[in-house]
Amino acid sequence: MNTIHTIDFEGNKRLGISEFAVVTLQNLEIVSTRWEICGGNFHKYLEYFLSLRRTGLLAAHSSQTEDDLLRRYWVSPGKVPLFAGDGTTISWGPWMDTKLVYRKLFKSLPSYGLASLVGSFDLNSELKKLATKHCDPRFRSFHSALFDALAAALLVQNLRKYLPAVSNKPLLAIYKK
Repeated sequence: MNTIHTIDFEGNKRLGISEFAVVTLQNLEIVSTRWEICGGNFHKYLEYFLSLRRTGLLAAHSSQTEDDLLRRYWVSPGKVPLFAGDGTTISWGPWMDTKLVYRKLFKSLPSYGLASLVGSFDLNSELKKLATKHCDPRFRSFHSALFDALAAALLVQNLRKYLPAVSNKPLLAIYKK
C-alpha cells in the first residue's frame, strides 16, 4: 500500500472545522482531491475520514493541528492499519508531518512554514498549476484548505528527489526519530 492522504483543516479547537481538504497520492501521484466547506457540520464526515485512515497514511504540514482537530470530533478511528510498520493502532496517527520531515532533512533552511518550503524548493509554479486545476478561484492562496493540502502533497512528492525509493515507511522513520 502506498497511499498518502494530505489533509488540511481551516478552523480552530474552540469553533471547530470550517473547511477541509484532502489530496490523495498513490505512488506519489495525485489521484484525487476533495474540498468541503463544513459550516459547523464536520461531524457528518466521520465515515469519509475513517475510510481515509483505513486506506492510507495521513499527512499534513504541522500535523499536530490536524490531529487535535480530528480528535475534537472523534477521539479514535477504531482499529486501523498502522502503515508505519506491521500491526494496527487505534490512533489517527502516526502522521507524516512535512514540516518535521523537512526540518530533519534540511537543517539550515531559514523557515519551515508551508509557503517558505514551497518557495525554497521552487514549487510555486507547480502549486499554481494545481490550484488553477483544483481550487475555486477565491481559494487559491495559503490558508485555504485545498491550496495548503496541495502544497503539502507537493512537498511529499518533492522528497523523492532526496530519498531513495520514497515510501511511507522511510518517511515515517525520519519523522519518528
